[in-house]
Amino acid sequence: MGIVIGSVAGTWVGAYITGLFGSLLHFPFLVFIKSADVYVLAGALSLVAGVGGAIRALQKVVTLPPAVAMQPPAPARFRRLLPARFAMIKLVSQPTLMMLRNISHHPLRAAFTMAGMALAPAIIIVSLFLIDTTEDLIGVTYFVSDRQDASVNFIERRPQNVLSQIARLPGVLAVEPYREVPVRIRNGSVERRVMISGRPRNADLRRIIDADLRPVELPESGLALSAWLAQILGVRVGDSVEVDLLEGPRRTVSLPVAALIEDFFGIQGMMDFEALARLMREAPAVTSVSLSLDANKLDAFYDAMKATPTASGVGLQRESLVNFRTLLAPIETKMGDIYAGFAAIIAIGVVYSSALISLSERARELARLRVLGFTRGEVLQMLLVDLGLLTLLAQPLGWAAGYLLSSTMKMQLSGELMRGRLIVEHSSYAMASGIVIVAAMLSALMVRNRVNQLDLIAVLKTRE
Repeated sequence: MGIVIGSVAGTWVGAYITGLFGSLLHFPFLVFIKSADVYVLAGALSLVAGVGGAIRALQKVVTLPPAVAMQPPAPARFRRLLPARFAMIKLVSQPTLMMLRNISHHPLRAAFTMAGMALAPAIIIVSLFLIDTTEDLIGVTYFVSDRQDASVNFIERRPQNVLSQIARLPGVLAVEPYREVPVRIRNGSVERRVMISGRPRNADLRRIIDADLRPVELPESGLALSAWLAQILGVRVGDSVEVDLLEGPRRTVSLPVAALIEDFFGIQGMMDFEALARLMREAPAVTSVSLSLDANKLDAFYDAMKATPTASGVGLQRESLVNFRTLLAPIETKMGDIYAGFAAIIAIGVVYSSALISLSERARELARLRVLGFTRGEVLQMLLVDLGLLTLLAQPLGWAAGYLLSSTMKMQLSGELMRGRLIVEHSSYAMASGIVIVAAMLSALMVRNRVNQLDLIAVLKTRE
């Protein structure tokens, strides 16, 4: 039944997420494929887990002699691990000692309970990692690297004196040139078709950064490659690559790799603005300019740009950021809700099932304590405090597992189109553990009714 319910629910979630990405990213078509091998693998994993747990229980049942089974269970054998002078009763209370003994008597169960409780926050951390990394990507791109307020693109490349013309427009505070040349870059048998962008060595509006987000100054000569492109080509600083120029006089040149830089969108090469002009054997020219604008004079700037026939368009960094967030916000929210729901179900299932198993084994003991005068709250505390301890101990394991899974997902998702840094905020760990602990507390409330229904009369009639 669990496999059937899981298959139906998984199919619905998969189709929902596929439709979500298709509608937000405007794909022409995006189809959720029901691959049979995925269902078989998921069902097989569930069967292995269920059968493995059942076999261990059945082994104890079939090896128990019938005469022994008809009698009340014998008390657990007591073993003293430390000398009497170091007894833990001197350090902890009697209920706490009972809890620790119960955990030590079932080490395998305790280990699996901790593993299950560790997977719950790990799943949430992975979902929050996607949000944290996306927010970091936005911060690096829009506020550290590309800091311009606007960029003006031209229909065709323009001479360098267009900078002074743009600088005289109302509201323009600073101008930087930008030149792009399409090329085919090659190292041995590996090649990619990319753009080489030329910009000032000390560019401030479109800054070049390294892996530590520190500004990098372009070398006077040679080529600076994005680290991902260098990895694809298999080159390092000091190596040379062949470059086929696909604009102007078509020719092939050999350029040294002078630096590796970090970028998160696409793959490209970069050169000093003047060096690129020398490579193209032309006077310095621009294909676009980056601008810093006075926010109080934007309307006047827009009117002036509308009267500029050579400009093909104006890209506004602020609008780009708003559109990017508008696109990603539904994905982040809905995916986070789905992962949080999965984690809560796992946490409730693990704690509730573990509590029921413990209750079935200790029902006579707990009922006897009720007869001796213990309150329902004290009995419930003895039953659940060990699960609470295992839940808390599982959180650091869940943090480590979540970080490891996030690192794996980062490597799998990184590609030529887009990449990001491995960012998991402290708040993500706190939120993941908070959701799991709340789910565990809900399980405790569900178990409380079972404890309140303990049959005290039956316990009093039990023959010892």
